[in-house]
Amino acid sequence: MVFVTSLLLKRLIVQKDKKGQRNVQKNNIVKIIVGLGILVTFAGIFYFQKPVVRAGVSSEEPLTVLPDKTWVLHFSKPIDEKTINEDNISVKNHNGELVDVTYHLSSDGRELHIKAPERGYPLNSEGFSLHVSKKVKSVSGMSIRGETNIAFSVVPTLPTIKTDKELKNYFLTALKHQKEESKWFAFNEPQEESTTSADSSITGTAKSNNFSKTNNQVQGVDEGDTTKTDGSHIYQIIEGKVVIVNANPTEQMKMEATISFQQTFHPQQLFLHNQSLIVIGSSWKGVSWGSNKKKQLLPIDDTTKVIVYDITNKTAPKITREMEIEGQFVTSRKIDSTMYFIANHSPNYWRLEKDKTVDLRPRMYDSSVADEYNPIPFEAIKKIPQSNETNFTLIGSFDLANSDSKLKVDSYLGSGEQIYMSQNLLYIAVNRFHFNNEGEWTPPDTEIYKFKIDRTEISFQQLGEVEGQILNQFSMDEHNGYFRIATTKGDSWNEEQPSTNNIYILDEKMNIAGEIEDLAKGERIYSVRFMGDRAYIVTFKQVDPLFVIDASDPTNPTVLGELKVPGFSSYLHPYDENHLIGFGYDTKLVYDDKAPNSEPIVLTQGMKISLFDITDFHHPKEKDTEIIGGRGTQSELLYNHKVLFHHPGKNLYGFPITMYREKEESTFEQEFLFQGALLYEITPENGIVEKARLTDMAEDVEDIYEDWNKRILRLLYIEDSLYTISNNRLTAYQLENFNKQASVLYDASEKSNHEIGKE
Repeated sequence: MVFVTSLLLKRLIVQKDKKGQRNVQKNNIVKIIVGLGILVTFAGIFYFQKPVVRAGVSSEEPLTVLPDKTWVLHFSKPIDEKTINEDNISVKNHNGELVDVTYHLSSDGRELHIKAPERGYPLNSEGFSLHVSKKVKSVSGMSIRGETNIAFSVVPTLPTIKTDKELKNYFLTALKHQKEESKWFAFNEPQEESTTSADSSITGTAKSNNFSKTNNQVQGVDEGDTTKTDGSHIYQIIEGKVVIVNANPTEQMKMEATISFQQTFHPQQLFLHNQSLIVIGSSWKGVSWGSNKKKQLLPIDDTTKVIVYDITNKTAPKITREMEIEGQFVTSRKIDSTMYFIANHSPNYWRLEKDKTVDLRPRMYDSSVADEYNPIPFEAIKKIPQSNETNFTLIGSFDLANSDSKLKVDSYLGSGEQIYMSQNLLYIAVNRFHFNNEGEWTPPDTEIYKFKIDRTEISFQQLGEVEGQILNQFSMDEHNGYFRIATTKGDSWNEEQPSTNNIYILDEKMNIAGEIEDLAKGERIYSVRFMGDRAYIVTFKQVDPLFVIDASDPTNPTVLGELKVPGFSSYLHPYDENHLIGFGYDTKLVYDDKAPNSEPIVLTQGMKISLFDITDFHHPKEKDTEIIGGRGTQSELLYNHKVLFHHPGKNLYGFPITMYREKEESTFEQEFLFQGALLYEITPENGIVEKARLTDMAEDVEDIYEDWNKRILRLLYIEDSLYTISNNRLTAYQLENFNKQASVLYDASEKSNHEIGKE
């Protein structure tokens, strides 16, 4: 190609610039340029049709993997399955002997999983090599571009970062990769965005009828929330403070205390354990640069902070302990008396280019041990093989029942936002973006880090990978030793490569045991719920298909039934084994008369409650529905499951809501209707029946706007009383008839503890 171009240019140069020949010369130039374009075009078509194989590693790196490593090869074109065999793709040991691996090609032919031998790669080998030959071809018959060879060694467990030099070399290598990628792309890699053992099937609600518990995903695994009650007092985060109200009995309701914090601390979640109140949140330090003579210390910006209070005397909470780990708060859990909280820390590793003395280790603080921040020991930092992540996942844990229990922090190079925790295992999901040879980011896949937990002992177990990305924590589940995960791959509005939805079931080694792929093409997942041997998935683009999936055979999950109804559910809540409640939106399709062949615009309307009857798995039914308000109606429940109120003994369900409706003769304008909370009795016999509308707004005044201070945030019950919590008051009602009993105003702007009586 270069030789042809050179000859053509020489012809241009030797041509004489004579007046009578100028037009001829111009015509020749045009012809030559066109010819060049045609040559380049045909060469480009030929070149770019050749599939590219990508293993997600850099060939010059010394790679270490775990014994059960599954190699995932990504191809830019669908691959002919007939060319996938040990002659064309093989793993050999250092003696050149074939290793008994197995192959699994995805349904679209673009992703090949090479699974380790059943007992894993032997640890006594000096090394292995993965070879991909050019004989591997696409379905159109094109060979792959070049051959791929990857040398690797096997380690029995996660390697530990042993020295300061090793940690810095890790980040310097990551910097090098980023610079190489920036040659193709002008910006850095996208970051992940900002939800048995204990079976998560039909739990999530306390069996006790005495008082409300948080609507947890898994029974026995408590999740942090902004509101908690112990049956006598209510604890609530309000306007950056924590208020404590003596709520039971209602005739003696009163404020007990307000806990204030420094402006640099933002409380986000609460837990209760016996006579302890645990407050978790984000803290900003802004510590200036310092030095310990040998190493330059980076400033501490964001930390995840835990404050433990003794609340034996509710009117005077007393701090007993404070803990912090460097990094942004992700989430928290509590199992029995053991607390877990997770943070992500991104160090300023680029400073290594100017200052090699920088200490990049995250720091921690435990008031029961020392009065200063100390770096996490090197032996507590693990490296996940084959990862080039430039941040840390930090898992802090301590035992509330043991006053001598020190804060234990486990650190892993890599990050994750969504977690699933059972009573014995922790799973962290990480979006893994891939950069292909054509200078483009491919849609992300999901890596899952599996950890075993035994109180404060946390140990990495396996790493798994599946296609697509998850929606939230309900996309994951553990059942009978298998891990289930639902993902969406691609973009629902991409007509060339429409989105698809998948369910994968992974065994104890995090290898794919069974799968359903290419579900509801062109749509994406809006909600998922696993219930024992069944999975329920809602996808949506124009209508809401509810899929019923049988996962009783982990190696062969199957779709049993499908129901299409208008709207979609963004949260699914188990009612019993045969019924499911969906909370979401009603929708309306708006067609463009000027473009009759174009897809309609989908507009969300009022909030929608659906009661699904799944007694016949093959023919699910929408037994009853309730449409609340119109376009503009909103409820926190639609994106935060902890908001749901449930009284199991009375079949009551409730949630905060702000209602609007469309103005007449207007598609996009709304008018205010109601602000407060709604309560429904939901049963298979009577369907969805509204029982009460509760509000802090004045009943004798017609409001036309929302009132932030009077917006109800939570509902809960203690014995025979129902409580609504807003930004400026706590109100109690009788559960039997919803008559108002008492109300307490509180001023969260006060800086000191105080008590305010009834209205």
